Amino acid sequence: MPQKMEKYRLKKIVIINHLEHANLDSFPLRFGFTFTEDTKLEILCDPSTHKPDKNPKYKDRYNIVAKFTNPKNFLTERGVFYLINNQKNKNYVNDKVITIIRYLDERETEHHLTEVIRALRESNDITCNDLIELHPIYMSRQLNTHADLIRLLVEKKTSDEVLRIQTIADKAVEKFNNLKHEIDDLNTVIIDLEEENIEIKKELDEYKTQEKIANMQGSTQTLERVKTLSAVNTEVMHRGSLCTELVMEDSTRLYMKTIT
Repeated sequence: MPQKMEKYRLKKIVIINHLEHANLDSFPLRFGFTFTEDTKLEILCDPSTHKPDKNPKYKDRYNIVAKFTNPKNFLTERGVFYLINNQKNKNYVNDKVITIIRYLDERETEHHLTEVIRALRESNDITCNDLIELHPIYMSRQLNTHADLIRLLVEKKTSDEVLRIQTIADKAVEKFNNLKHEIDDLNTVIIDLEEENIEIKKELDEYKTQEKIANMQGSTQTLERVKTLSAVNTEVMHRGSLCTELVMEDSTRLYMKTIT
């Protein structure tokens, strides 16, 4: 009987920058700990869960499910690690953690929560220690949305402080929604271009067939060079509007308006 392959078999050493979002927000709330200095963490990954980042701008980013040892209680944890691939970066040896969520929490926890936590921490309305103290509440499913977080934070606040915190949270949600809309638009453009490339390939195959016939008859076929997407640039001003710029391989540029 063939031996069963271990699911979490890919060992990685990842870097956690102690001054960045993963260490200041994600680990404290979702796993109950934080690091006081840049740290290398050993994780065991499930290779079958490897996925590229949803945002096509970040071709060096990916996410993967992995196990690791919680340094606070030494229990084995599972999470979805969002990483920057540093294998082509001469200044780094290991991939860096951007953020992490608990495994299976992706559908059950509101996506706005991460952005709101970051905004409130940057405005000094919440700290790493606050998030660590909130970890048991998070684990008990009483903190799943940014509304839950606001409710817990404002219990002992004045009305002015409540209003300010709510305003910060609303802006964070708006920022998240705008980014999601931008990503959706970019992915739609890419899908359209891929479909266009399929049609161009069909035309190219047809051209090759016609070329053979033309060569047999002593004539010549000509074909315009196929255009392929080379780069995507966001927040580019074009004719007075903020646009997403699509740079084609032949250096021609197309613009998709995002803000007027």
